[in-house]
Amino acid sequence: MPEKKLNIIYHFRVRGTGAEGVHIAGIVNGFRAAGHTVRLVSPTNADPIREAQVAAAPTQRHSVKTFLLHKLADLLPQPFFEFMEIGYNFFAIFRLWRAAGRNQVDLIYERYAFFNFAGAFISQLKHIPFILEVNELSGHKRIRGQFFVRSCSVIEKYVLRQAVIVISVSDFLNREIKRKIDHDRTQIITIPNGVPSKWLKKDIDPDTVAALRCKYNLQNKKVICFVGGLVHWHNFDLLLKAVKEVQKEIPDVVMMFIGDGPLKNYIQEKSEELSLSKGNVLFTGKIPHSAIPDYLRLAGVTVIPATNNFRSPIKMFEYMALARPVVAPAKPAIEAVISHGRDGLLFESGNYLSLAEMLLHCLQGPEFSRRLGANARKKVFEKYTWEGHAEQILLLLQCNCGIEKDLEARQDEVTKYW
Repeated sequence: MPEKKLNIIYHFRVRGTGAEGVHIAGIVNGFRAAGHTVRLVSPTNADPIREAQVAAAPTQRHSVKTFLLHKLADLLPQPFFEFMEIGYNFFAIFRLWRAAGRNQVDLIYERYAFFNFAGAFISQLKHIPFILEVNELSGHKRIRGQFFVRSCSVIEKYVLRQAVIVISVSDFLNREIKRKIDHDRTQIITIPNGVPSKWLKKDIDPDTVAALRCKYNLQNKKVICFVGGLVHWHNFDLLLKAVKEVQKEIPDVVMMFIGDGPLKNYIQEKSEELSLSKGNVLFTGKIPHSAIPDYLRLAGVTVIPATNNFRSPIKMFEYMALARPVVAPAKPAIEAVISHGRDGLLFESGNYLSLAEMLLHCLQGPEFSRRLGANARKKVFEKYTWEGHAEQILLLLQCNCGIEKDLEARQDEVTKYW
């Protein structure tokens, strides 16, 4: 790590809640843990690091503005929403110019968002190194559709080419970025998601876990855990059909949903259709992110029912960090992390019978599950902490910007790490 402590601007246009908020908080805390100063710039001044703000009701003026802005984004037809995205740049350029002018800024770190060129523009204008983190690209299937795909792609290419380093969360995105940039002046590296190192150091209070087990009536029951929003892209139909198959072998199995969302009622109705009783399906509602480790200790197995080719699910690393056996679809970004049969189990994507088989392997083989969980935790400790990721990002910056004299030795260190 450099002796000089850096002054970093972290710019993001996303809402900063849920999984994206966890990712932002992870990298920012990683930079700060190394002694660097990080200032957040976003449309609403959201601070994902302050967990209380995420959970708080919108009572303050700032929170009301945030709520209304999010509501507007949800209700606008896609073309108007994209005009709103483009318009944000004028606001962001002013904010970033002011933030960069107040202090000597050493780095602009930006989470990529469609049509967002403000960070790249300010970095070029003020000659500040620019690092871009990419979680999705235009033209690929996503949760929310796209309208002006070609225009977005043109802006995207400019932003990618302006970055000193582009960080992708999966090898799939890495290859797509290389195809778009078509030059070697930008270094492109894959860094998957991770967990805070404190999750690996935290002692779980057995009394807290016992109280939770008692609260949800889980004594002597086999529990499958899912963490995340109850939204359509997780393919809960597939998961519930798999749970139904598991129930044939383990009648009192419990499917525990840790989180909340618009599909809760649908999941309840689908469970009834499949003759899963209320005792077989459990909803905790939304809980603080810091409490998730305690809840995951209830799990006999954890599950990711669906993902796409380029997502790096944060929940996967959280499951692994808590030494829980993970069952996930055999998709590229997941296969890059989980070794089937060693630190997790992979099922044929979209096949509920394959998913049920893997769940049963874990629930019916406690010693096998413990071994999977222990290996998973060890892997996360060695390679997938936010603090480790932040260190590697700054190490790459040193190499690319000539901060380190011994560039060759540092580059070897980066290569060995990955």
